[in-house]
Amino acid sequence: MKAEFQVSYFLWSARKDKDGLAPVYLSSKQNSTKLIRYNTGVKLLQVNWNKARREPRNKPVALLDLEARLKDTYRDLVRQGHAPTLEDLLQHLDDRRRPASFSVVAWCDDYMKGPYSYGMRKAVQTLKTNITNFQQGLTFDRLTKAMLRAFTEYLTAQGVANNSQRKRLTSLMNVANHANVSVPDLFAYKLPYATPNAFKVRLTWQEVKAVIDTPALSEFEQRAKGVFLLACFSGLRVSDILTLRKGELHTYHYSRIQTKSKKPVLVTVHKHNLALFRQYMTSDVPHTRQRLSDALKGILQRAGTLTIAGPVRQHWAILRAGRYAPSLLKSVTKYQQVGNVYKELTVPKYKEISFHAGRRFYARLLNDLGLDEEIVRDELGHSYKNVTELYAGSQAHVHRIARVRKALEGLEARMYQLSTLQA
Repeated sequence: MKAEFQVSYFLWSARKDKDGLAPVYLSSKQNSTKLIRYNTGVKLLQVNWNKARREPRNKPVALLDLEARLKDTYRDLVRQGHAPTLEDLLQHLDDRRRPASFSVVAWCDDYMKGPYSYGMRKAVQTLKTNITNFQQGLTFDRLTKAMLRAFTEYLTAQGVANNSQRKRLTSLMNVANHANVSVPDLFAYKLPYATPNAFKVRLTWQEVKAVIDTPALSEFEQRAKGVFLLACFSGLRVSDILTLRKGELHTYHYSRIQTKSKKPVLVTVHKHNLALFRQYMTSDVPHTRQRLSDALKGILQRAGTLTIAGPVRQHWAILRAGRYAPSLLKSVTKYQQVGNVYKELTVPKYKEISFHAGRRFYARLLNDLGLDEEIVRDELGHSYKNVTELYAGSQAHVHRIARVRKALEGLEARMYQLSTLQA
């Protein structure tokens, strides 16, 4: 078997057209007993043909491109153990070429051509940029524990938060699996820095109401808004909402096996989520969480901005009705741990709101309505009570103070009721 594919041309003069142009053919007997011919689609005049070398005097770009693709295909099939003929090469000519080396950057490029979600490909694109700047020629066989530690130290020096570093390592594992490469040190590696839970903002009823009243500018935005509101009024994770048809919708409840925990959950169906349940039970959500999240940010930003054209009285009517939430635009302080140092970032609140914020809002809403933690835990499908406490609790002191004041305002009446019961 030849180590390289030999490209041989011939000009079929007997098939000249009326302009004197003859077709250029490929011919090959390589790894075959019969001669195989292939029309390249290129036509030339006899004067432009080098008869001694059996090729055009100046090769057109189309022929040069065809040659390169044939040789790449030949090398790829040989690596797989085949002895390809010209017929085999033509059959596999448009197959996607996969990297032959252990280069991490090359396999990142290959990964991004694969059948993965937008979010996964976006994460690998970020990883590729980091690897290129860290050490462009890095290969999988050099991903030792010492190299991985040097990479995480580089990310720390660049100000990448510890949670984001963990995501880089997860993306690196995904690329290694895509390349079918075994890297034991990578899959056993633990970050040398702590990765505490990231800052989580909490939604208020006024903010959710403003989102309800904010019109979507496109069908795509409307879908993102619907998914967000279903999270706010059902407590389902976005992974379960995007696959809502895997569950069963009954008159008063929706039941399914949760995607994340693999445990059953039974969610109450009520007037605030019934229409959304019916909508997504009949048609799947054909978008990834990342794309929907990007669309949601525009709705949240507009929900925090009062834009009104008309009389001043209409302006104040909207203010009184609470149909917009300026708190969505206020700055919040986000704490990130970079290495062993905490870093503070100031960002608009709406940028930190995700679909999972809707799940936390539902827990807090049920808590505010006086439902006990056992009910909230079952509604959200939590396995442990302390997780529900984190969801239903509040990071805002103003919210806590308001609840305590409201409770103490009716102190005398409440204590009188209790004393009557005890008597």
